[in-house]
Amino acid sequence: MGLDTVELVLAVEETFTIEIPDAVAARLITVGDLHACVVERVTLRRDLAVDPYAIFVRLRDLICAQLGVKPEAVVPGARFVEDLRAD
Repeated sequence: MGLDTVELVLAVEETFTIEIPDAVAARLITVGDLHACVVERVTLRRDLAVDPYAIFVRLRDLICAQLGVKPEAVVPGARFVEDLRAD
């Protein structure tokens, strides 16, 4: 996992007030993987309403800010290393 991805995971943890163990983070390849992980972890907290679409929008905005990519590039199948690079 590259430094950009590590920083993204840390930002996601802070934004959603969740923890993503290193072993889990190492398996996150696509935006969809990250989204599913966040939805699962937020659901486990039970103190927040879970709206998968709202979580995706927040993730998309965070990914755009962290990686410098355009929103239309952030789709569930996009891979962090191969597909999400700043223009």
